[in-house]
Amino acid sequence: MRHERQLELLDRVAAAGPRLQGLHAEASMMNPASAYTDADRFEREQRELFGTGVLFMALSCELPNPGDFVSGAFNGVEVLVIRQDDGSLRSMVNGCRHRGAPVVEPGSSGNRAGGISCPYHAWTYELDGALRARPGSAGAFDDVTVDCGLHARAVAEKYGLVFIRPDSIEPIDVDAYLTGAEDDLGSFGLADYVQLDSRVNTWNMNWKLVLDTFSESYHIRTLHKTTLAPTFNSDTVIFEPFGRNLFSVGLRKDVVDELAKPRDEWSLLPYATIQYFLVPNGLVVHQVDHVEVWRGEPLTGDTWRPATSLYSPPQPVPQPRQPPDVRPPEKLGWSRIILDA
Repeated sequence: MRHERQLELLDRVAAAGPRLQGLHAEASMMNPASAYTDADRFEREQRELFGTGVLFMALSCELPNPGDFVSGAFNGVEVLVIRQDDGSLRSMVNGCRHRGAPVVEPGSSGNRAGGISCPYHAWTYELDGALRARPGSAGAFDDVTVDCGLHARAVAEKYGLVFIRPDSIEPIDVDAYLTGAEDDLGSFGLADYVQLDSRVNTWNMNWKLVLDTFSESYHIRTLHKTTLAPTFNSDTVIFEPFGRNLFSVGLRKDVVDELAKPRDEWSLLPYATIQYFLVPNGLVVHQVDHVEVWRGEPLTGDTWRPATSLYSPPQPVPQPRQPPDVRPPEKLGWSRIILDA
C-alpha cells in the first residue's frame, strides 16, 4: 500500500476521537433475518450474484507454470482456469463435450501440462480447450460437424488477481470491477507471493454470515477475549465501499503509538488487518507478514463451502558471494603494515 494511502487512513484514525467513534457510520441499519433464511432470496443470489457477472477466481501465484489450473463452481456451473504455454490464461466450462463429465475433479487444482483428459471416455483436450482426440472411437464421431472443444468462458488477470465470468465470454474490465481498489491491491505485488497452504471446509451457515463477521471488530472483545482481544481494537474498523465491493481495516490497539511519531514517519501496515471483499465470493486479507484468501461456494441457503489459502511474500533472492580481494600486496598498502614479531 502506497505510503500516501497509509497516511490518509491514519489521518482518519487520528481524527476519530475516543474509542474511534468518528469512524462509525452515520446511522445503524436494520437487516431482516430473511436476508439469511429466505429460500427465494437465496435462489436469486445464486442466479444474479454467482451465476452472472464478474467473480474472483484465484491469485496469479496459484498458476505459475503452463498447465497449472484451478477450478470452482458458480451457481452449479463448474469452471476451469488453466495457464497456457505463452503465459496467458484460458477459462472454460469443466465439462467434457461428449457426456458432460468434469474433466478435472471439481474444486481441485494442480497441473495438466500434458493436456486435459476426461476420466469418463478419455476424450482429450489441449490446454486451451481445443479437442485433441477421441481415443478408441474408431471414427464413430467423424460425422459431428460442431466444434467439440470445451466451452470457453471469460477470464482476466491483473494486479495478481484472476477473475472470470461463469456465464459468458464477455470481456472483463478489472479496473472497472475494482472501482478504485486497484491502487491498493496492485501495490502489494500479489503476483509474486508464494502459496503456503489451502484448506476446504463445509460449514452449516449462510454464506453471508462469515463475510459479515469479517466486516466488524465488535465481537473481538468477547468471542476472542483470550486471544485477539488483548492486542486488537474492538471498537470499530475503517470502512470504504469500492463499487459493489467493500474495504475494511481492523486495527491493533497500539496504533496510537504510531500517531505519536512525526506524520511523515507513520506506517499503517504493522497495525492493520486490511480486508478487500470481492463480492460475492472472495475476500483478500493483508496481514502483517502474509496474505489470506477466502473463496466461498454456497451449496444451500444454510450450507457454505469455503476454501481458505495462505500466501507469503517471495523469499529474498540470495546474492552471490563476492570473490576474495586478490589484488597485489602493494595495492593493499602492505608496505604500511607493521608486523609485531
